[in-house]
Amino acid sequence: MKTSHANVLRSSFAWSTRAIRSFFVSFLTAASGATLAPSSPAWGNLEVTSGCLSSKYAGTWRRGWTSTYNFRALSRLYVDGKKVGWKTAAPSYRAHIYDWQAGAPEWTGLHVFARYQTENDLYVASYRKYGLVTLKKKLGGLHHTTLAQKTLGAPATRTWHTVKLSVSGDTLQFFVHGELQLTAHDTSLTWGTTGLCTDYMDVYLDDWKLE
Repeated sequence: MKTSHANVLRSSFAWSTRAIRSFFVSFLTAASGATLAPSSPAWGNLEVTSGCLSSKYAGTWRRGWTSTYNFRALSRLYVDGKKVGWKTAAPSYRAHIYDWQAGAPEWTGLHVFARYQTENDLYVASYRKYGLVTLKKKLGGLHHTTLAQKTLGAPATRTWHTVKLSVSGDTLQFFVHGELQLTAHDTSLTWGTTGLCTDYMDVYLDDWKLE
């Protein structure tokens, strides 16, 4: 991943974070705040803020795996000891939903964050259990505000799904399986990090990328 100086903002203090690669290949078990140790040089850092991520075979290859009812991880990058936030970014990942957990509410699904500043200030795109796709923002800890939504076919289990949230200027675009599903315009948040979240599912995770 290449990061231009024009596309980043640095804070005045360092994060204590953990090294990762730009996609999931091999993991050590990690609970919230625990170390993930890849075998090659890292481009950034992974902070597991909720749940547990481990390594598990899916076919021939090991993938990320979680059965935590609310798993969340953030991409952390710092340069010269200072944390970095992106103005323009397109985070994406693949998820193989093995099964939904008992009692899964209708809002459960696959979520991807962009311009994430805190848990109270962020953009999030979601592909939900019953097929609703949404683009939302959260500001100052208030309830999420819906920027755009539509109904798509429900995500099937035992198959791979790809989600991507692209942010550039005031434009937000949500892609599912490489196809544009939603577009919205908003100027509330201009920078931040990226991340992913899954809830109420047993799921394999792979190819978490930042373009």
